[in-house]
Formats: sequence, structure tokens, C-alpha cells
Amino acid sequence: MTIRSNLSLQEGDIFSPERVQNDVRSLYRMGFFEEVDVASEGFEGGIALSFIVREKPLLSDVIFEGNDNLEKDRLNEALQIRTNSFLETQNIKRYVKQIEAAYEAEAYYNATVIPIVQRLSDNQAILTFLIEEGDQVYIRDITITGNNVFESKEIRKQMETDTYFWMSSWITESGRYKKEQLSFDRERIKDLYLDKGYFNIEVGEPEVTLNKSKEWFDITLSVTEGEQFSIGIIDYQGAVVFDSEALSALTQSKTEAIFNRSKIRKDIAAITEHYGQKGYIYTNVVPDLRPNPGNRTLDITFHVIEGNPVKVREILISGNNKTRDKVIRREIRVHEQELVNTKALRRSFQRLNNLNYFESIDLVPKRVAPGWVDLEVEVKEKPTGTFSVGGGYSSQDKFIATFDITMGNFLGKGQLLKFKVQTGGRRDTYTLTFKEPYLFDKNLSGTTNLFNQTRFFGVYDEKRTGGDFILGRAFGEYMRGSVSYTIETLEVTNLDRQSVLIDPNNCRVPSDPNTCATTLDENIGTPATIFDRRVPRRVIEQAALGNTLTSSIGFSLSRDTRDFFFDPKEGGRNSISFEYAGTFLGGENDYYKIIADSSRFFPMWWEHVFSLRGRFGFAEGIGTKNLPVGERFFVGGINTVRGFNFGEAGPLSDTGNPAFRGEPEGGNKQLFFNVEYLIPIVKEAKVKFLLFYDYGAAFREGDAIKPNEMREAAGIGIRWISPVGPLRLEQGYNINKRPGEKKKTIEFSIGSLF
Repeated sequence: MTIRSNLSLQEGDIFSPERVQNDVRSLYRMGFFEEVDVASEGFEGGIALSFIVREKPLLSDVIFEGNDNLEKDRLNEALQIRTNSFLETQNIKRYVKQIEAAYEAEAYYNATVIPIVQRLSDNQAILTFLIEEGDQVYIRDITITGNNVFESKEIRKQMETDTYFWMSSWITESGRYKKEQLSFDRERIKDLYLDKGYFNIEVGEPEVTLNKSKEWFDITLSVTEGEQFSIGIIDYQGAVVFDSEALSALTQSKTEAIFNRSKIRKDIAAITEHYGQKGYIYTNVVPDLRPNPGNRTLDITFHVIEGNPVKVREILISGNNKTRDKVIRREIRVHEQELVNTKALRRSFQRLNNLNYFESIDLVPKRVAPGWVDLEVEVKEKPTGTFSVGGGYSSQDKFIATFDITMGNFLGKGQLLKFKVQTGGRRDTYTLTFKEPYLFDKNLSGTTNLFNQTRFFGVYDEKRTGGDFILGRAFGEYMRGSVSYTIETLEVTNLDRQSVLIDPNNCRVPSDPNTCATTLDENIGTPATIFDRRVPRRVIEQAALGNTLTSSIGFSLSRDTRDFFFDPKEGGRNSISFEYAGTFLGGENDYYKIIADSSRFFPMWWEHVFSLRGRFGFAEGIGTKNLPVGERFFVGGINTVRGFNFGEAGPLSDTGNPAFRGEPEGGNKQLFFNVEYLIPIVKEAKVKFLLFYDYGAAFREGDAIKPNEMREAAGIGIRWISPVGPLRLEQGYNINKRPGEKKKTIEFSIGSLF
């Protein structure tokens, strides 16, 4: 019945060869048959027609043989063939070309593919591809011809296509010939010339030569440079909302300057952004470039098509199966019934992205009526809770074991709950953290930390127990302030008294050095013995005091314009904090501490990032009280000056023997700088290579900050924004190594980047 319904001829109709042909075509169009024949014979004064069909086989399986270097899933993705569907034999040649293209993308240009169709008895078929992969073929040489303005190496820097290099090509995939990529490279070369005023630059079709043995590619690119042009007249047409003077102030292109196409693009973006901030989100700017070959100038007219201002009718949120609407809505800086602001839209995306709750975020204004749009906010959530148990080796803590439970979007409310245990050869840490970013649904944040930490220094243990509460508030879009209260106890235990060497010149308990040994013996309980090294003075002082309680308040102010907190490419962060501890707060210590920190990130070419950071700290005891042990600054290590172990880029205890290095004593002042250059290695996995230079030190109380005493280090590293947090593996080299110091250190950490 299905076949008959697709036939136009019916019994009793007059025979028509044209209608018969049309019916044959109709049966082929059904897609079920690979062959349709028509037979006719005389029958009772007429003609009997028979339509004889042969059904296409059902494809039951696709098999690949000989694919040693490309997995089956990769080949299936290239073909996109569905099993249990009719096998279209006319498409088999196309399938072969698709497989060959997949191999060419991996530099296998000698691959051969033979298709075999095996028909089964029940009208099913198996399609098998026999593959002979051959060897990979790489680019041996790239030649640039016709270039006088730029050297060939400068032009090749603009290209992603590169020659094969055995040490790196297996990671970066360089050295592979990709036709589409080479086409983009031609445009990049044009951009290089157009940004220097060569308006008539031409880049010819590349000549790609495969040698006879099919082992190497050689590529030749020819350029015709032309002459350099400067800018003549600049004017603006169609602008009503803003006058020409206002638009001119936005543009970087100026009369008599060398023509630069990148600046023209930035000018267009600046003008449209300016309109977008006033609700004109559909403003279009079209540049008209008119060359004057006689005087080698270009006149530029920016045609502005303003359109009308647009308001937001409604904000529609979708894709948030766990996260509550209000968690998303409170980060959006565009409001219903108000004009759309493109700058606010971009900031909304940054704020949502900085939550780190979503794999993808789309903010799309959709027209619903003249002058009105709905803002569609579509998110794709990612897991924000992690549970990990592991172990490893840390450069600072030696062998360590960790247990960590983190809920970054607790109950979908945007809260943070984290419990972490870390135990190792030098440190045991227990931390519990809870953060509410919008306390009572107000522009206030509340954070509570409880901690218990013991550090083992070989000849003594240092234990800190306490907690803090931080109340924060945003001031405007980028400023934030906070006030905090901290209470903690500090205790030195398990002091190895056989390692104590009394030094009256360094003893500060009590102030009279003649009675130092007697008083120290009384406080510690055992006569001190001269030994080859000293316990740091700060430890002796703390042991003499026993348990001490610190109660402090703190204030901080910061401005953060980073585009993405976890992996910034632009923007910066500046902060200053002040902490004050006093006996009037119920503690036993009196001191104050000031810390200023500044960092800046600069986007470079090819998604490289250059960053600078500086930190200054000063702390001092008040009155007769000394600065507590735990409040001193320890410079050296992965978060301060790399290339040094923890605290070793600062004061060390005097051992009295040059053969022994002292323990880090910390200082009441610190100053250090970090310079970094990040290069993406695997963009999709967010793996980057790092070059760095560090410069800084900590200084004792009473000593001035002296540049000639600052320590220097440089090195390399790997950064990976992994599913469990940012991972850092860095090797620092100690520049101007001193006696007893290591030449290099290797450090790693999993946690927040500084």
C-alpha cells in the first residue's frame, strides 16, 4: 500500500511513458530502494505494469580495520553514520573522503581507505573500511617571498602554521599542514601590513609542495606590499545622539597618523560601546575608506546607523536546575524596565563567570517589540561540590595526606561550605569555612573560619587554634570593604632543650642579659646546654611566655577589576588591610599590622598574559609588647619569592657555626614583587606554561628595607585550572646564591592562585 500510494498511475488510466518515469522517480525519492525496474505485458486489451523494487540493506554495523593511530570514536565522529538505517551506497565515496580528511587533519597524508560492503541474508549489511594509515607528513620549510618591509621571521611569527620540531610538535601539533589554518594565516599577514599602513597589501595563494616520497611539505607564500598610507580626513555621518566632537574623542585614529586597521576596529567598538551604554544596542558603524594614491592618504568616514534605544521587558533565566534564580539574578547588572547597557551586560557575564558555578553562560537580548527586548540568560551548570582523598609530596610539608569536602554552591544558594584536613611531616591542619555572599539577602557577606594548625620544626612544635568572622560589603561595582574579628591561641610545645644555646646578646627574656640564663632556665624548666645550633630567638621567647591569646580586629579595602578571578587575562586587584590587636579586646598581645597588595594583568598576543604583583607589609608591637611569633612576615616559598624555601628570603637565626643554616625567624617588614608571563599550552584544558621573576625579602625589626639585601629568583612552571582547583608546579632558581643555600627549589600546590 505504501508503494501504491506513491504512484500516480492507477488501473484504468491511459498509459503514459512520462507518467511511468515520474512514478519511478517517486519510488526512488522514498529512499527505501536501491533499484526500481518496470516490466510491461499485454493484458485483456490493455497493458499490465509491474514495478519491481530492490530494497536498500539496513546498516547493522560499521567496522574499521587498520586504524592504529585514530580511535574508532574519532572516525565515527567524522562519518556520522547511523546504524539500523538504510545504507546509501552512493554515499560510500563521500565516507571514504571524510575518513581521509580525518587522517589528513592528523598529518597522515598517505592514508588509503578501501570500503567493503558485506550483505547478510536478512537484507542487512556490514560496512567495513580497510585502512592503511602510512606515515605522518609534516611541514619542512616555509618560505616568504616579495617581502621588504618585514623580515620573513617577523611574518612567520604571525602564522599558526609552523615547521615541524621534534621536541615540541608532539605537544603543540605544530608542523601539520591544514588548508583552513593557512587561509587564516594569510589574513594575519595582511593584518600585520595593514596595521603599518600598507593598504594595498596582497598575499597570494600558498604554493604547497609534497615531495615525491610524500615525507615533507614545503610551503611558499608571496606578498605584494604596495606603499604606506597615512590618514587624511576623518568625519562622521548619521550621528545625531552624539556630535562629531564626542565621537572623535572616542577614536584612536587621528589625521596624519599612519593608517592602522586594528585601530579602526577599536574605534568602531568604542563608538558602538558608547551608544550601547545609552541603550542603543543595535547601533551599527560602517567605515568607508577612500584611498588617495597621489598623496598616499586614506580618507575615513564612519557611517553611524543609530537605531532606537531599547529597554529590558523581562529577564528570563534557564538551565539552572540546582542554582536558585536569585543567585543568578543578583549578579546581573541590567534591570527590567530600564535601558539596556552593553557595559553592564559585559559586567554581568563577568560576575556570573566569577561564581565558577557554570560551564557556559549566554546573555542574549531578544527583540519582542519595537524598543523592547527580553534578556535571555541561559546557563549550563557544572559540579561545584568536590570530595577528594589523596596524598603526595610537598616541597614545604614533605609527605602529606589530604581530605577535602567542598560545596561551592551549597544547596543552590551560592554559599560556600568547606572542610579540609591536611597532615604531613611538617604540618597538621584542620579548617572549616562557611561563607554567605549575601547575608540576609543584603549587600553584605559573612565568612566564618575555624582552624587548628600544628607545625613541626624539628626542635619544637608551634600550635595555633582559633577562628575569625569577616563581614564584607561592596561599594559600587568594583570596590569592597570588610571588617573582621579574629581570636586565636599560640603555643610552642615539645621544645628540644638540648638544642638551646643561650646568647646574652640576643636574649630578650628578661631585658637584663646577666640574668638571662637563670630566668630562661626557670621558664623552660631545664638548664640550657650549649649546642651546635640555636633555636630561633622568637621560639625561646614564645616558650617562655607559654600559651598566648590574640584578639584582634581588622579592616580591609580592595578594588578588583579582574575579568575572571581563577584565571585572569586582564584587569587588576589593589588592596590594603589593617589589623589591630590589643589587650582591651581580651587578648594578651598588642600589635598592629598593615599590608598593601597590588596586581595587574595585561592581555598579550595569542592569548598570552603578562602580570605584575607587589606586596608590602609592616607590623610592630605596641608599647612594651613584642610582635607575636605567628604575626611576623616569612618571605620565601611558592606564594612569595620562589627559589627559596619557606621564610628563607628573610632573617634566619644565628647558629654560631657557618656550617649550619639557621631557622627562618621572620621579620616585621616585607616587600616583594612577582613578574609572570603565561603561555597557553592546551587551551581547552586550561594548561599554561609560566616564566617568572621574583624579587623581595623580609627584614628584622629595627632594620631598614635595603634594595641590595633583596633576594632574586627566576624560573619556570606549569599552571592547570583542574577540576579540583588551580594546580601549580614551579621551579625557581636562586640568583646570587649564598653559602649553604640551594640553587633551585621545586614546589607545587593545589588551591587559589595569588
